[in-house]
Amino acid sequence: MELGIFTRVFQEKNLEETFELITQKYSIRNVELTANKGSRHINLSDPDIDYLVKMVDKYNVKITALSMHRDTQLIMGPHGKATKHFFDGSMDEQIEYGIKITKKAAEIAKELNIPMVIGNLGAINFSELFEWPNKNGWKEQQEIAKERWYPILEYYEKKGIKFAHELGPQQIAYNLETAEEILEKLDFIDSLGFCIDPSQLLYTGVDTSVCIERLNKRVFNFHAKDGEFTQHLKTSGWLPHGDINRLNRGYRNRIPGWGSSDWRKIMTSLKIIKYSGPISIEIEDPFVDADEALNKTIEYLRPLLFKGDIR
Repeated sequence: MELGIFTRVFQEKNLEETFELITQKYSIRNVELTANKGSRHINLSDPDIDYLVKMVDKYNVKITALSMHRDTQLIMGPHGKATKHFFDGSMDEQIEYGIKITKKAAEIAKELNIPMVIGNLGAINFSELFEWPNKNGWKEQQEIAKERWYPILEYYEKKGIKFAHELGPQQIAYNLETAEEILEKLDFIDSLGFCIDPSQLLYTGVDTSVCIERLNKRVFNFHAKDGEFTQHLKTSGWLPHGDINRLNRGYRNRIPGWGSSDWRKIMTSLKIIKYSGPISIEIEDPFVDADEALNKTIEYLRPLLFKGDIR
């Protein structure tokens, strides 16, 4: 097992500054590269491949994935005002852009020998997880997901690239049950797997270790991020609204070791399934700045990393 860093935490810095920080200050080589529209680290619409390769060689980094949660969300939605800041257009234009750029990501990943793209399958209307008022709403969305996503995943198959959907709220696959349902709906196509983020699973009440072991080889990527249930859970409950980091909320994002996840158990589950990808650090903790968050996370996780396969 090796640590990695998801570069979204450094979106205000350019690519070279980011690579220099990650390798020189934090002594990490694995990089999950932010690739959404507007990213300062790569422009998927018009990538400077030569420059990227030059920076990879100069800093001896390994790009483990292209990460494009916003752009891929547009394929299913929601559309309109909610995602206008992702791509400004009509619903049809947003869907068209999402499909086009997601396929382009597979082409670029192939060219750069990057094994996977991480993103979101999206959901037209996440509230339809409740059967009222539209009893068949969720099943109808699953059918639309197959219609829109299956050709994309077939394209990924042809390119030899994996797509890792990050389980979490606002997605057609947000917990273990819906992950298994969407795999079946998409005919268990080999290119589809999952990015596991303990904070997202905590939020939906799912045991991360159970999820990892059940999904097994479909765990393509792992985000090292935690969440915390606070004393306010008794008042805000499991479905609080508004800013996810407000202090009087029953749940909030934290760095590993400062939340409610059992990290020794999680690492053991990753070893049980022989996960060989990076432990990619993602920072969204409201209590610490990026530098302190990264230092504390690295200090906490490094002693927990296993070496070698399970006996």
